[in-house]
Amino acid sequence: MKKAIHSVTILLVSGFLAMLPVLSLPAIAEEAPREASKTRALPVLPKYDADKAQVETIADNLEYKRNENKVIGRGNVVVRHLDTELTADYAEVDTQSKKAYAKGHVVIFEKGAEKTKADEIYYDFGQDTGSLPAARYAQSPWYGKGEDIRQINKDTKVLCNGTVTSCNMEVPYYHVLAKEVTIYEGEKMVAWNVTIYLHGIPVFWLPFLIIPLNMQDIPFSLSAGHNSRHGYYIYAAKGFTVSKEIGGKARFDWRSKRGVGGGLDFGYNFKPNTTGLIKTYWTEDHEAPVLNAENPFQTTEDRDRGRLTWLHRTDFSPHSNLLLRYNRIADEFFLQDFFEDEFRSEIEPQSFITWMHNSDRYGLLTHFERHMNRYEALVERMPEIRADWKRQAFLPEALPGVYYESQASYSQLSKRFGRSATEPQDATRADSYHQWSRPVRWGDVKFLPQIDLDGTYFSRALDDQNDKFRAAAGWRTDLRTHYYKTYSTTFNRFGIEVNKLRHIVEPSLTYAGKWSTVSDETLIEFDHIDRIDDSNIVTLGLQNRLQTKRVVNGEMRRVDFVSLNTYLSYETHPDGMTQTGIFAPQSEPSQTFSNLTTLSQEVILRPYSWLRYELRTDYDMRRDQIRVSNQDLIFTTDRYKVLFGHRFTHSLAEGGQGGNQFVFDGRWTINKLWDAGGYIRWDGSSGGRGLEEWQLSAKRSMACGWVLDFGYNVRDSSVRSQNKTLYFNLYLTPLPFLAIRNGGNRASFAAPLIGETVAGSGDRSGGANFSFSSYEGIVPPPFPAEPADNSPVSVNAAP
Repeated sequence: MKKAIHSVTILLVSGFLAMLPVLSLPAIAEEAPREASKTRALPVLPKYDADKAQVETIADNLEYKRNENKVIGRGNVVVRHLDTELTADYAEVDTQSKKAYAKGHVVIFEKGAEKTKADEIYYDFGQDTGSLPAARYAQSPWYGKGEDIRQINKDTKVLCNGTVTSCNMEVPYYHVLAKEVTIYEGEKMVAWNVTIYLHGIPVFWLPFLIIPLNMQDIPFSLSAGHNSRHGYYIYAAKGFTVSKEIGGKARFDWRSKRGVGGGLDFGYNFKPNTTGLIKTYWTEDHEAPVLNAENPFQTTEDRDRGRLTWLHRTDFSPHSNLLLRYNRIADEFFLQDFFEDEFRSEIEPQSFITWMHNSDRYGLLTHFERHMNRYEALVERMPEIRADWKRQAFLPEALPGVYYESQASYSQLSKRFGRSATEPQDATRADSYHQWSRPVRWGDVKFLPQIDLDGTYFSRALDDQNDKFRAAAGWRTDLRTHYYKTYSTTFNRFGIEVNKLRHIVEPSLTYAGKWSTVSDETLIEFDHIDRIDDSNIVTLGLQNRLQTKRVVNGEMRRVDFVSLNTYLSYETHPDGMTQTGIFAPQSEPSQTFSNLTTLSQEVILRPYSWLRYELRTDYDMRRDQIRVSNQDLIFTTDRYKVLFGHRFTHSLAEGGQGGNQFVFDGRWTINKLWDAGGYIRWDGSSGGRGLEEWQLSAKRSMACGWVLDFGYNVRDSSVRSQNKTLYFNLYLTPLPFLAIRNGGNRASFAAPLIGETVAGSGDRSGGANFSFSSYEGIVPPPFPAEPADNSPVSVNAAP
C-alpha cells in the first residue's frame, strides 16, 4: 500500500510540474484592467444604421432633378445600395424613397454574384422588393426564366409561369415548367403544377416539386435493378428542407429477397459553428445472417435490422471544438449489406464524444468512448483526460537551444472483445511523459539528441489485481548530413530528358533506446503506452536522389527521377516485441539475442513524364524472408492512365498464408464525350480465391453537365461468390448527388500517391528518420530546405 501511495505521489507531482506552464497561462494572458479616465469620455462611434444608407448612382451621363428628388442616368448605369448592385442602360432613381426604374440590359447583383437579368425592372432598394417582367434568374447550377419575377423580400422571389433547369442554354435539353416557383434564397425552390420536358416533349407531371438549395442532398431519386444479394430492387429517396439550417432525405427501399426498408436522414448547419447529421434506417430482412454461425451467410433468418447514427460538431472558437459520433447498428454485417459505401470507408464505426482545445503552446482533450454494439471489439475510455504541452523553448535564458514537451493523461479503460466470451479487462491508468531535445548543427552536419522520462500508474496488472507503477526513460540521437554534386550534363536519349543533373546523398544514423522498470508482458495492452519496454535499436539510413529539370505543365520544374533509400536496423538484446518496420508494423515476439532485424528499401523512378514506378520492401533479417513488399507502376498520358499494383505480406501467424494481391486499373479517354476502363483484383496467395473482382465501365458526357456512368461488376468473396451487378449512374456534374442510379457494387480503388515530379502527399520516404521540420522557425538559423521547384539545379545550396 505504501508503495502505491508513494508511486501515485510521484506521478501527481510530475503531472503538476508538467502542467505548471499551462496553469500559468491565464496569468500571462490577463492584464490588470486600466482605470477608466474620469476627466474625458472615450469617443464612441454611432452604430451603423442600414436604413440610412444612401443609394449611389453612377453613369456616363447623370441628370439630377432637385424638385423631384430624382436622379436619371444614361449609359453604363450602376446603382448601388448596401450589397445590392444594379446595372442598366437607363435608370431613374428616387433618392428619398429609394425606388428605381431601369431598362436596357438590366442585371442585378447580390453580394457580387449575378442573380437576375431583365429588359426592365421596378425595384425598391429600401424594402428589397421589385418586379422584373420577362426576367431570367440564376443560382448556380439552377437557372430559371418566367413571364414575371416578383421579389417579395431580400430572401424570397416568385417566378410566375416559368421554367427551371440546370442547362444554361438558350434552348435547354430539359426543363421543368411550373405555374409558380417560389425561391427561398439558400434554402429551397418550391414549384407548383410541374411538368418535366425532355427535348421539348412533356414526359412527367407532378403537383409540386421541392428542390433543396442549402443541403447537399437530392430533390428526388429513383434506382431500380437486380443483383444476386437483393434480387430485384427499387430504391427511392426524396430530399426535403425544413429551414435554411435544416434539411434531409426520406428513403423507401424494396428488395425482392430481403423485404422493405426505409428511414430518415436529417442534416443541420447552424452557421458558423454547428453542423451535424442524423441517420435512421429500418428493414425487415428475410435473409439476415445468422450471427453465431461459422459463415453467417450460409444460413439466414428473418429478423428486423436497423441503424441510428448521429454525427455532430460544434466549434466554440478557432481553437476549441466538440465532436460527437453515435453509432447504434444491428450487427457487424448491416452496413456491408445496405450501406456499402459507408462500410468501405469505415468497417466498424465507433461512438465517442470529444472536447478539444488547442493553442500554439498547449492542448487539452477530454474523450469519452463507449461500447455501443455487442459485436464491437474496442477499448472503452470513460473518460480519458489529457493535457499536452507543445514543444517550445525550455528555460531559454538558462538553457538556450533546449526544447521541452510533455503530456499528462488520466484514463478509465476497459478492453472489450466483441462477441467473444472473454471477460472485459478493466484498469485505471495515469501517465506523465516529458521530453527534452537540443538540435545542434555543425556546418552540414545535423545532430538531434533527446531524452524522455515517463511515469505511469496502473491500477492492476494483466494476471493479478495488484497496482503497479512503471518508471521509464528513453533516449534518441539522430545524426545526419548530406553531400551533393551538380553536373552540367544535358541529353535526351531513349526519350529520357536530362537538363543538368544533381546527385544528393544523405546518410543518417539513429540510435533509440528505452529502459522500463516493468515488462510490458505483465500489463494489459490498451494502446502504445502499455507497450513500452526495454529496447535498443540502431538504424542506418542512406538516401540517394538524382534530380534534373523538365518542362511540366508549361513551366520548368525540378524532377527527382531516381530515388533510392535504404534503412538497416540492428537491435541489441530485445525484450518483448521487436522494433517496428519502416513500411509496415512488425508485432511478433522477437528473439533475445542482438541481431540485424529489418532491411527496408524504397525505390522511386520517374524516367519519363508518363511513367512512374515505386517499390517499398521490408526484409526480415532474422527469418531471412521478405515481410512486406508493395510496388506500383503507373502509365499516364493525355488519353490513357494505366496502373499495375502488387501487394505482398508475409503472415506473422504460424502456418498463416499472408497476402499476395495483384491489381490492374485502367482508363482510356476515347474522345471529349467518351471514356472507358476496367479493373481487376487477383488473389495470388497460396489457397487464394484467384480472380476476386473485375469490372468493365464506360462514361459518357452529355449536354448541360449530365454524365452517364455505367458498367458491369463481378465480385467473389468467402461470404458470397460471383456477386454480379450491372450498374448505371446518371448524374449532374455540378450536383453529383442529383442522380438516377442502378446498382452499386462497383469497384472501389485508392490509387497510390506517387508525386508526379517529387515526393507527393502520399510519400512515406524516410520512415526511420526523425523529422527536423518541427524545429524550423524555432532554431535560428533555420535548417536549409529543399531547393524550390523553380530554382535552377546548378545553384550551390544545401538540399
